[in-house]
Amino acid sequence: MNKTVTVNIGGRVFNIEESAYQKLNNYIETIRSYFDGSEGVDEIISDIELRIAELFMERVTDQKQVITNADVDYVVSIMGKPEDYVDNDEEEYSESTETSKRVFRDPDNRVFFGVCGGISAYFGWDPIVLRALFVIVTLFYGSGVLIYLILALIIPKAKTTAEKLQMRGEPVTVENISKKVNESVNTMREDIKDFGKKKQVRTATGKIGDFFDDLFNALARILRVLFKIVVKVLGVLLLIIGIGGIVTAVGMAFGLQGFINLHDTHVFGDHQFGALWNGTLVSAWQRGIFITGIALVYFIPIVAFILLGIRLLFDHIRISGVLGIVLLIFWFVGVGLLTATGINTASEFSVETSFNEDADIEIPAVDTLYLDLSSRDAVMYEFSNQLSGRNIFIPEDVTFPGADSTDYMYMGKLRFTVEKNYDSNRFELELKRSSRGSSQKDAVANARQAKTHVEMSGDTLLIHPYFALSEGDKLRGQNAKYILKIPMGKSIHIGESTGHILYDVPNATNTYDGDMTGKTWTMTADGLTCLSCPETEQKIQEDTDTSDNVRERDEWLKEEKERLEKAIEELEKKREMLDEVESE
Repeated sequence: MNKTVTVNIGGRVFNIEESAYQKLNNYIETIRSYFDGSEGVDEIISDIELRIAELFMERVTDQKQVITNADVDYVVSIMGKPEDYVDNDEEEYSESTETSKRVFRDPDNRVFFGVCGGISAYFGWDPIVLRALFVIVTLFYGSGVLIYLILALIIPKAKTTAEKLQMRGEPVTVENISKKVNESVNTMREDIKDFGKKKQVRTATGKIGDFFDDLFNALARILRVLFKIVVKVLGVLLLIIGIGGIVTAVGMAFGLQGFINLHDTHVFGDHQFGALWNGTLVSAWQRGIFITGIALVYFIPIVAFILLGIRLLFDHIRISGVLGIVLLIFWFVGVGLLTATGINTASEFSVETSFNEDADIEIPAVDTLYLDLSSRDAVMYEFSNQLSGRNIFIPEDVTFPGADSTDYMYMGKLRFTVEKNYDSNRFELELKRSSRGSSQKDAVANARQAKTHVEMSGDTLLIHPYFALSEGDKLRGQNAKYILKIPMGKSIHIGESTGHILYDVPNATNTYDGDMTGKTWTMTADGLTCLSCPETEQKIQEDTDTSDNVRERDEWLKEEKERLEKAIEELEKKREMLDEVESE
């Protein structure tokens, strides 16, 4: 177990073993003593520390956060030891490793911002050629200035000696840094000496270049600051979203059934959720795969938001790319599980069926049948929620004949209509069922799960206004409709409370379903007719008037026919008399 210390190297914080720190400190102090008394020593040491920080950052990983003696030895092998070239009369240190090139703006070789000088140094070109190319592009295409300004904003300026060495692809070693600093100092001396002798003043081009260079540097700094602010704000938002998602997940950690129960108590929403869950995904493996898919699709982005938010807020924290790939793979696995569940569930809705069956009830031989609801309390309940175009009602303290309401998870609105009975002189009641399933057999079985209730009380047909599905049944779009077949001349009295179960009841006067209640309707050749309704009497009178007119027309035609026949007989007699005269 080694003791570690925290140090700041080149503006970056590192955790380093104490022995490694001592070795690194001795190395830097040796360099400082070598350059002691030289001009630019502070700049040399600063550039060396920046380069050391860059090399250390390359050695730090998620699994290795502490700088060791081996890391310090690696840095020394790259940077070189001062005594190696001091003893050799300042010969080049041959064992140094070349560093990779980077593009910078060259402040020592510039007209405006040093873009051409920096790019030329990177590729080893003459900057005059590149500047001429920008001028040509500007003259013929008009885009040279825009390209130059964009490059000036996005390419950083080589401020340190190490960056100037990297710009030319030269190894960033102690020797090269010292040489570069000495060259800069000598150049500065020559400029000062020439300035004192010739009293030169800077040209207008140089002043303009300095002005725009300072302007763009200031603009670049502002943009960098704004970008950092936006990044930090984005990081905070991602963390808030991620933490909010975790809080929601913790709330659901009590169990999905508990979440469903919260829905049933209206804490999170209406009480349809539990019925939809239990009725749609009826098998345990379907629910298991669905929950696993939801968990992966939901939690993976939440984890990604949190990790990305931490990375944006804390620059020194790195997120492994392998972790991102693993999270992405698991997210696609979740999508695949949800897709498989959806396809499997959709297959159970692929076949639709409907069929009629005789209702299990015998209607007595009466001339007028009365229609009413079997439960007047049921009229008080309304259907306020919609699902797939069909009303849904989850019972709460609503009873169904012959069973406890807790045995049912779903109630649907029953429908009622009538037809003309051509085969019998008695009232007959049929039940039309419809549903979906994975096969014809399955669809028929699902349709038969819908429970209905009908009974006779004297000459009154009592129908329960809902059909119901028991706990454990499948929700597969079940529907139920009663069809009453009425013979010619028989009548039905539709009760006032039955309006909301009537469904497109055919009648001779095209009366709306809701307006048919409270009246007696008789089956005629034209359909159901309300003989006691004012509008029906008016229609009968109109039909009677029309019949009288037809009778009068027929009598007139008969008289005209008789008259014409007599006229023809007279003409025949006259023609015979003429024929006799001509023959004589």
